[in-house]
Amino acid sequence: MQKLESTGHDTLRLKTLCELVDVCKPEPIVRKQYVDELLKEAESQKDNLYKCRAYLYHIYICFNENNREELRKWLDLLVPLAKKEKYYDLVFLGEQCDIDLLVLNESFEELEDRATDMLHEAQALKNNKGIVLAYQSIARAYRVTGRVKQAGDMLEKAYAQSLEFNDYTISADINNSLIMVYKLLKDYPGLLKCIQERERIIQNEIRRQPDMEQMLHLDFFYLYVSYAEYYFAMGDLPNAKKYIQLTDKYYSDRYFVNKLRYYEINKAYYAATEQWDEAIACVDSLIIGYRKVDYSYYNNALLDKADIFLDMEDYERALPLYEKALKANDSISVSIYNKQVNFIRNTHATEKIQLQTLRFRYYISMSVLILMAVIIIVLLIFSILKYRINRELRKSERKMRRIAQEVEKVNKVKESFISNMNNAIREPLTEVVDCSLALASDKEFTDEQKNRAAGVISKTATELSQLINDILDLSRLEAGMMKFQTAELYFNTYLEEAIGTVSVNKELQINNKLEQGVNYLIRYDGNWLFRLMKTVFIPVDEVPREPLRILIETNMVKNEIMVTVYNSIFITTSPVQNIVIQSEMNRMLVEHFGGAWIVNEEYVQFTIPFV
Repeated sequence: MQKLESTGHDTLRLKTLCELVDVCKPEPIVRKQYVDELLKEAESQKDNLYKCRAYLYHIYICFNENNREELRKWLDLLVPLAKKEKYYDLVFLGEQCDIDLLVLNESFEELEDRATDMLHEAQALKNNKGIVLAYQSIARAYRVTGRVKQAGDMLEKAYAQSLEFNDYTISADINNSLIMVYKLLKDYPGLLKCIQERERIIQNEIRRQPDMEQMLHLDFFYLYVSYAEYYFAMGDLPNAKKYIQLTDKYYSDRYFVNKLRYYEINKAYYAATEQWDEAIACVDSLIIGYRKVDYSYYNNALLDKADIFLDMEDYERALPLYEKALKANDSISVSIYNKQVNFIRNTHATEKIQLQTLRFRYYISMSVLILMAVIIIVLLIFSILKYRINRELRKSERKMRRIAQEVEKVNKVKESFISNMNNAIREPLTEVVDCSLALASDKEFTDEQKNRAAGVISKTATELSQLINDILDLSRLEAGMMKFQTAELYFNTYLEEAIGTVSVNKELQINNKLEQGVNYLIRYDGNWLFRLMKTVFIPVDEVPREPLRILIETNMVKNEIMVTVYNSIFITTSPVQNIVIQSEMNRMLVEHFGGAWIVNEEYVQFTIPFV
């Protein structure tokens, strides 16, 4: 109190109030006053941690008073704030109190379900204290439903894990539960081990905090009651009496549960030592006490009183008590059964609604998924179509570019061709015009001059006529409108005729590799074939002059005749326009009849398929 009066409105004051709340456990009214002051101070300082602790203290008070409605009110204040600030230990401590009160309401099915949910939540948060508290509640559910061995295993697991965070209050509470379980199992070695472990942790806590000895009076009371119960069960009445007398030092009637435990052990001792009046007085106190809180314990107390009368051989008073207790037990069993059935029905109805809700959500989810899948498929189809269209567009674009380039090249070739043709026609035409004008003038010419001028005009006119005819033939070949007189011919005959025509006054070197005695049959236009070979077999007019070399051979794989000519006029470095036109005409002619036309710097080669 002096420490509280000397502190200001700070965290130290909040901490001091918490210490006072813990010290005043035996004084519920005073304790509640300090809890109210703690909550008020925490709210004024806006300290959420101590607000949550104040809420938890109120929950403890409601738990001790078995006031679940008030407890739920404080729990609803604690949980949202504690979860927001991540004070999960405080959340699970509050929830454990709410769950454990279900035992008094005989809601055993709900107790186990709530405890299991709490365990899953604690495991998801990896909160050790929450896991331990959940183990405790599950063990309590096992114990009240007759699964005592499973309850003991669960409590052993909880106690082992509680040692990891060294919380005396939780460890002591678990140890108390273990003592109760081993008593029910009549596992007396295990019971003694638990009692001794309880004494050890009490002594350790006192060594750690010497000031705590005064606050541990209740712990010593339960310790000595447990020793007395153990020795009483073992038939060691002197030691049982010794520890019953030790409980007198720590006994306080402020706590209702303490009173019941005190009367229980004294009732058992007095009955065992045949101190009937004292035993009946104790059992009457138990009957009065249990009637307020638990009808099943009340009936057990009636049975204990009936047993005492039976031991006293007072059958007249024992029989009505047995009848009343057994009838009440049947009523309690039916009540518990009805509560459990109602709980199961309510749970089934709730789960059915949840199942329908889940089924509805499932249908909605499936519909959404199907719709999304359809949308994705449609988008995928559109993407594929778009990709294909883009690919075709790119192909078309590349094709159009190639065509444009080819058109550009053709235009350049045409421009060059027209330019060359212009020059090729203009020069001889000018010469003809000049000669004609000279002859038509009044100037006198000798007969020799007139004959020379007439010869120039005639020669030039012939060349112009041939050039024009070549241009027309080239145009027909390009347009595919040339009419050929195709027939089956003997290649050897036309070859010899062409060579004979061009061999006059020209030096030829002929290498004929055709099979001797075989006259190769071809399908060709004879006039065009003769013209082709005649134009190719003209040697280049350059200095120094080299002989025209002709190689004739066959390709039996392709069934064709190959004619290769070296030093032909078509390989000249600067061909005149009529040579260019003739070369192009020859190429089109050869390709029309299924052959190939090749011109490079060394030779001219053309092929002719044979039948």
